[in-house]
Parts: sequence; C-alpha cells; structure tokens
Amino acid sequence: MADPTRPEFDILDSEGLEYHRWVSDVETTFVAKEYAATLTDPKDPTDKGPSDKVKANALMFLRKHIDPSLRWEYLQLKTPKELWDALKGRFGNIHDTLLPELTVQWNEIRLLDYKRVNDFNKDMLRLKARLNFCGKDLTEDDMIQKTLSTFPTSALILANQYRLEYDNKRITTFNKLINLLQVAERHNEVLLNNNVRPVGTKKIPEANYGKMNSGKNPNARGVGRVAPYPRGNKAQREKGRGSRGAGRGGSSKVWRRNDTIGPSDLENKVKNAPNNPPVKKERVGDEPCYRCGVAGHWYKNCHASAKVAASYKRYRESKEQESHFMNEEDNDAYVNFTIADISGKKDFAQSMDAPDFD
Repeated sequence: MADPTRPEFDILDSEGLEYHRWVSDVETTFVAKEYAATLTDPKDPTDKGPSDKVKANALMFLRKHIDPSLRWEYLQLKTPKELWDALKGRFGNIHDTLLPELTVQWNEIRLLDYKRVNDFNKDMLRLKARLNFCGKDLTEDDMIQKTLSTFPTSALILANQYRLEYDNKRITTFNKLINLLQVAERHNEVLLNNNVRPVGTKKIPEANYGKMNSGKNPNARGVGRVAPYPRGNKAQREKGRGSRGAGRGGSSKVWRRNDTIGPSDLENKVKNAPNNPPVKKERVGDEPCYRCGVAGHWYKNCHASAKVAASYKRYRESKEQESHFMNEEDNDAYVNFTIADISGKKDFAQSMDAPDFD
C-alpha cells in the first residue's frame, strides 16, 4: 500500500522554476482523482459544484506538493481554487525569467565537452523542450548545425563527412545524426578494446578450471568449480583393443592407482613393514664445500675454523673480481695467449695473495 504522506511527484520549489511541469502533473492527477472540478468555477449558477469533502482533499493534495515556505505563505487560503489562482499569478510568467539563462546555455553547449554522445543528446533534448516552452522554437536544422559546428578538432574529417550528408539531404533529423554518432562511437570502442593487447599476440582462451578449491580436500564438492567431466577413479581413459583401457596386448604402460585397495590391505602393509628400516645415507658429491673449499661434505656439515672460512671467502672474491676485470684505460692493448693459458694448465692462483685452495 502506498504511503499517503509521500508526494506522488516532485513538489513546487519556492522559486517556481518548474512551475509549468508541476501544473501539468497536478492537472493529470486531478483528472484521475476526480478533483478537476475544484479548480474551475461552475458554469451553471444553480450547480453547487463539488462537495466540501472533495474540496478538502484537493486542498490537502496541493499543500502536500508545494514547498513548506509556500505552504506557510498561503496558509490563510481555504479552497483549492484560491490556492491555484494565487500560485498562477505568482509563477505564471516564470518563462520570462528562464529565457535569458536558457539562451546562455544554448550558446555554450558543445559536443566536444561530452565524453559520450548519449549525454550530449539528453542535454540537447532537455534544453530544446525548455526553450520551446519559453516561446523560442528550435528546429531540426538548428540542432544539426549546433552539433556539427561543435565537433572536436580530432574528428574534423568525420564532421565534414556528416556535413556533406546533411547538405545532400541524407541527414534530415537530429535523431538520425545522433544515431550515426552513436554507431561510430561503438566502433571506436571496439577498436580500442582490440588494441589493448600487444601487436602479434593472440587472446588467451578461457581455461576449464576457473577457480580451484582451496582446503583440506580440493577434490571435494563445495565452493568453486570442479572438473567438467569428473571420473570416479581420476584415471585417464586409454584406447586399444583387448582389455578396455589397455593396449592391443591387454597391458597398459600407464601407471594407475590400485582401485581395489581397502582398509584391510593397508593393515597388511603396515604389519609387513620392517621395525628398523635402514637409514639412508646422505649422498655427497664431488663439489667442494662453499665454506672451506674441501670436497667430501656440505656447507651445513662443515667444521672448519672461522680463519680458514675467511681465507677461502677472500679467495672466492678475488676469483670473482678477476673474472669480471676489464682494463678501461687501453682497450686496444695486445694480449698474448699461449696454449697453456687456453688448456687451463697454468695455475693463476699461485700469484695471488689469497691462500691456494685448488
């Protein structure tokens, strides 16, 4: 059920800028509620007119749809016709006040000030309706010329094409021009979206798994997407003759989990497990230790002293500096290499201050 205290349309403000729209809404509503007779004088002198109850309801309706300041100002009026005539005498010529402001808005409106054609279309139609109400009629030619003369400089070629269409009488209405502009705007958006990716790349297709289940059991049913073709044992389907899912000889080279395993098989495996399983020895390679340079153990098992570790660290740093050394003073110096240098038989570490760890 509708709230009786809630206005059915916008109320009349104290300045009366929307007076004529308000009058149209009131007249339409009074015809629906059968209150229209309360706003006119009876033609027949013997006719008593509407009842006092109908007049009271019409007066309450008018007071509910005007500004509170106007309500207090016309509080002494007791009939709806008196209030209606008082508002008409005050705001009946409001269009003379609106005309200068609307003329300035018409002169300042431009297509290049709007990001979307639809927003420009709404403001143009609203401005046209208000100017027509104030007595200044805008024709289709005026609106088309206004649109074509306010194109941005980046679309001069497009504006000239539309102007040729207008001169050749192929564009005769403002709505047709707006329709063509909206189509061009849609095409520009499509081109911009297609140029988002770098040149020479293809669009990545959608994956089958949009979201993985996160939890203790990712394969369980719940929030998130699951496999589009779920299988009971999660085994891959194979092709071939003989045994189904196997090759031609009946055997398959694809490993699969034993589907017949159960709690009893697990208990047997636990019972048959050895009590003292052999401890696997850590495999040590031939690489030298990163801390001391001696092979046979890893860094975490190194027991070398801090002095030896520091000496080996200086040695490694000197080797790294030598590998990245470049003489910038004389780039054209002659370098003499021998066969011993290339084969790696000569030991360069003997001439360094750091101890020899090779």
